[in-house]
Amino acid sequence: MNSPKLLVSTLVLGFGMLMGCSGEQSDKPVSFQKDVYPILKASCAECHTPPDGEGYVKSGLALNTYEGLMKGTKMGPIIIPGQSINSNLNRLIEGRPGVDPSIHMPHGKVKLPEEKLAIIRKWVDQGAKNN
Repeated sequence: MNSPKLLVSTLVLGFGMLMGCSGEQSDKPVSFQKDVYPILKASCAECHTPPDGEGYVKSGLALNTYEGLMKGTKMGPIIIPGQSINSNLNRLIEGRPGVDPSIHMPHGKVKLPEEKLAIIRKWVDQGAKNN
C-alpha cells in the first residue's frame, strides 16, 4: 500500500520542479528595447506611427517610441505598469473575452503568437520599464 505515499511524493516533487522552473524564468528581466520593441515594430508600428498611420490617426497611440506607448491613446494610458491583467494593451493584443472583436490588435492581421504575448505581458508585469 505504498501507492498513496508514492503519489504524494511524486506530486510534491513535481510541484517543486515547476516552481523552480517558473522562478528562474520570472526572474529574468524583459527588455523593452531588445524584447518588446521588436514585436511592436514588426506587428503594430505600421499602423501606429505618427503622423499618418491609420491606428495613430484613429486612437492617438504612437508605438514607434517608448514614450508614445506609455502616453497611450487620446483616451489615456493603455499600460498600467505592474498590471498586465488590467492594461488595455494586453487586453487588446490578447483578444480577451469582453473586448470588442473589431478592435482586437493587430487589427486585420493574425493574432500575435503566445510566446510574444507572454513577453509583453511579463514586461508589463515587471513594471513596463524603458530598459
